Amino acid sequence: MSHSSDNPPLSQEPASSVSKPPFRFFDLPSELRRKTLSYLLCTDRRTVDLDPSNHRTSTARLSLFLVSKAFGYEAYHVFYSSHTFRIFQTHGRFLGKRTEPLLARIPSYYRNAMTSLELRLGPGWSDPPKPWYVSDRLGLEDCTSVRTLRVFIEVDPSSPVFKGFRLNRHFFTDFSGKLFREVVERLPVLETVEFDAYPSVDRDGALMTQLLEDTKNAKKRIAWGPQREWGDSLADKLEKARLKTLQAKGLVS
Repeated sequence: MSHSSDNPPLSQEPASSVSKPPFRFFDLPSELRRKTLSYLLCTDRRTVDLDPSNHRTSTARLSLFLVSKAFGYEAYHVFYSSHTFRIFQTHGRFLGKRTEPLLARIPSYYRNAMTSLELRLGPGWSDPPKPWYVSDRLGLEDCTSVRTLRVFIEVDPSSPVFKGFRLNRHFFTDFSGKLFREVVERLPVLETVEFDAYPSVDRDGALMTQLLEDTKNAKKRIAWGPQREWGDSLADKLEKARLKTLQAKGLVS
């Protein structure tokens, strides 16, 4: 039986087996390369700190730095500019006096790429952790791209509810104010300090009053974080509540 002329010769390879050259990542425009890297490197937890889970959430991502010198350069710029880095650790496992903060463990060229830092106040309010002090080891002067410092306050021990538990009414306020001022003084291009807190923290309490005064004296812009929305007037808050109610009823999109 003769073969139909429409059938390919037996020696001809199927089209699917023909190899294609690999896609050249650096042929993409820089904006697309950065967008692609952000999908690979950015985590849901945008604040990076010393944490036992880091080996699960970050180690595989950071291995991309080792692909090549050019790839690593772009990758670390995306990673370090897209996350906020906590200045002093808060996890209990890393509060020993010999445990160095995260910034002290990072090379200076990585600190150069950071754009925002976080100072979290509250842990150890009666006995601040031993690693919580500002010195050259943090390399804050290397943070030449950090324009935003986020300050999150967990508790304000000057509140009357802490009476009988605190050392004295002003201890943690004085400690936090000194720590805050020393951090701000060392950041060379800092422009904005963004404040946020848990609901129990009073904006007019001693701690916030001290930090706001220090920010104004340092001539930095004050901004408000999303959790407390302290920057909204009462009218703004009422309007937002009204819109949320209408959205829940499907009356507005």
